[in-house]
Amino acid sequence: MKDFLKYTRDALCYLFAWLVICVMLTSLISGKTTLEFSFLWKLLAFCIWGAVTFTFCFLTKRMQRRGFLFSLTCFYVLFIPVEVIFFYVTGIFEEVGNAAIWTIFFVIIAALYLASALIDFFIMRKRAKDYTKRLEEYRIAR
Repeated sequence: MKDFLKYTRDALCYLFAWLVICVMLTSLISGKTTLEFSFLWKLLAFCIWGAVTFTFCFLTKRMQRRGFLFSLTCFYVLFIPVEVIFFYVTGIFEEVGNAAIWTIFFVIIAALYLASALIDFFIMRKRAKDYTKRLEEYRIAR
């Protein structure tokens, strides 16, 4: 539990700081010079949920034993609905029926999922085979 809280705290700090910087830069570029205090509270709540779900899905031993794709899928299932709600609450998705916004959103989500799956499949599996080969060589040499 202590490690879970430590990882969640660290993830929350990084996530909140990064999103506040991104929001500030976006606001300045778009000509908006102020941020509402209520928006920052909503952003903090969103970051808390993101940090907790990320820590649970990727950094707990129970989830790690099931594999990266299982953890990634669980993260998407837990996080994406909250992300959509956050976008509505903060006004990012102002129009419910805007097909272009929804298409862009889901294409980005699907592309990130596919990229993560491909990275896991090609790079990480290759690395695992290399480590297994080296362990076998060490065992034989011993």
